[in-house]
Amino acid sequence: MPSFAEIMSVYGLEFGLGALAMLLIVVDLITGRGRLTGPADVVRLLALGGVSGLLIYSFMFLHASGEVHAFGQLDAFALYFKRFFLATTLFTLLLTAPYEARFSGGRAEFPVLVLLTAMGMCMLSSVGDFVSLFVGLELVTISLFLLTAWRPGLPRSIEAGIKFVIIGAVAAAFLVYGIAFVYGATGALDFAGVSAAIQSMATMPAGLKFGLLLVLVGLGFKLGAVPFHIWIPDVYQGAPTPVTAFLSVGSKAAGVVLLMRLVYTVLGPAAAEWAGVLGGLAAITLLMGNLGAITQTDLKRFLGYSGIAHAGFLLLALAAHSEASASSILFYMVTYLFANMAAFLVIIVVSRTSDDSHMDRVNGLAERSPFLAFVLLVSMLSLAGVPPFAGFVAKFMILRAAMEAALHNPALYWIVGLSLVMVVVSLYYYLCVLKRVYFREPEDKGVLEISGSTKAILLLCVIATIGLAIFFNPLVESANAGAQSLMGALPQGH
Repeated sequence: MPSFAEIMSVYGLEFGLGALAMLLIVVDLITGRGRLTGPADVVRLLALGGVSGLLIYSFMFLHASGEVHAFGQLDAFALYFKRFFLATTLFTLLLTAPYEARFSGGRAEFPVLVLLTAMGMCMLSSVGDFVSLFVGLELVTISLFLLTAWRPGLPRSIEAGIKFVIIGAVAAAFLVYGIAFVYGATGALDFAGVSAAIQSMATMPAGLKFGLLLVLVGLGFKLGAVPFHIWIPDVYQGAPTPVTAFLSVGSKAAGVVLLMRLVYTVLGPAAAEWAGVLGGLAAITLLMGNLGAITQTDLKRFLGYSGIAHAGFLLLALAAHSEASASSILFYMVTYLFANMAAFLVIIVVSRTSDDSHMDRVNGLAERSPFLAFVLLVSMLSLAGVPPFAGFVAKFMILRAAMEAALHNPALYWIVGLSLVMVVVSLYYYLCVLKRVYFREPEDKGVLEISGSTKAILLLCVIATIGLAIFFNPLVESANAGAQSLMGALPQGH
């Protein structure tokens, strides 16, 4: 039975987020259930301060440990993603500031749900068994259900929430059914026990393969891989824009964390047998995401299909199954965070007076706000993988790792070739957005006013997107450390 000190050494940040969420509820109750002014602002500021404090604490006082417990571990990989999820949460709370005036109610509860979602995401970084995996994943999913349907006066938000609940329930069913098969075939639920059982088998039995395939399906919904992507366009379009940003980065990263634990830790060397499955998923995901984005006329649906395309690159790296590919995934997620958050904040600003995110909203943006136009330019080109932006470095790292893996698995060559073609396709549709920004007449001639805090966030995203393309070594070293801890000492025994 683990001691409280051992649990806190792994899940201390999660306890901090949970305590902060409870504090916000108490403050909201004491201050009179304020919804439109005063108390709600206090709650949001406390949330921002608390998450900022936890993020600083994670850098200054938390250190990766080599200890592996049955209930989880705080290795370099887990610590990397805990910091990533805290940063994503902080960005989401900051994005909410220019958007929250549209809330007809529930402003104070909104950050509480964001914190509970972050708590589940951070927990997923350290899980060491399938039971904890399911509990953490459901905490994330249920909180996101509520956040998606948060706008009661907006029918699209309610519709998106209902669709998300239905698809999420189906994904959970696949996951639980898969876990049951894995337990039946191995007699274990902890990752160490399942991994040991797999390594001891001469050939993997059909029941275990079927169970792992169902687990892959359940996690594929989170990542947004085709054909499990069907919820993304409608949910992204209907959800409040800050929630869509949170979904596009946080939910995807949660799927990435769990898939990496599954592929690198649970399967281990046996993952080579699954390279074809992961490579095939990468190929159809790249095709669907990139081709689907071309015809979109709504900015949030457009970024939804863009996110599907990026999921294809992440699956390609998983198929490569090497330390270099694991490191490239970790680097990729950080570059995606800054570029994507900047794009969504621009959407919030240009649609401030309505919830219309039609692409016409960015027509002539360069004339209305040269600064916002420049931010969108940097964001789109980074997402497309154009130098000298961080997205180029991230895609280059994945493609290089995939090419190295293809020397041992030639089947990967055609997927690498397809991904290069899709990079060109993505450049086309990202440039189509920029064509609207710089060469179309604006729908609204009014000048867009941007608050100082919004400018600061956008400037940070731009600096990070450009800076990480030049000074990438510190982040690469951190990503390498995370990848080494993931692929290094696997947990022994159970």
